Amino acid sequence: AELCSAIHRHPSIKDVIIMDCFSDGGLGNEMLRTLLRTDELKIEKLKMSMNDISSVETTLLPEFLATNPRLKELDLSINDLDDSDAALIANALRSNTKLRHLTIDGNLDLVADDGNEALRVAVRNESSLNAVADSNHWCLMDIEVANQSDSREINRARKIYALLSSRN
Repeated sequence: AELCSAIHRHPSIKDVIIMDCFSDGGLGNEMLRTLLRTDELKIEKLKMSMNDISSVETTLLPEFLATNPRLKELDLSINDLDDSDAALIANALRSNTKLRHLTIDGNLDLVADDGNEALRVAVRNESSLNAVADSNHWCLMDIEVANQSDSREINRARKIYALLSSRN
């Protein structure tokens, strides 16, 4: 927790990599809670791959993402996330307009269709024009049917085109 507090206090740390540091028992809730405090958060890139992050810690991540923090890139690859974790993260992405890239591959429990579908719908829901409008047009993900461009406008236009072309 002291390391996370130091990261918060430092005036110029924008990229944080915490990789394979907590594989014996997962990233501790207290450490994660301290790291993800949104007050005065300066972190823009956070890589937390290979830390055995699971449902216990993951409830903190969606709550954090839903506050629309400054964070632009989040790497949660090779952890212990499952479909319910993906659903929570997907729900948080609906209100997040700043996260530009989410890496979530390599989570062995996230192989079922439910988790991938929840993430896909959060960023590429083409069921109606309202659903397209409500989709997250910013976030790129490493799943096949997610946003494909760095441009919000291009992502939105592709979704509208796909919806309208499927109706004819």
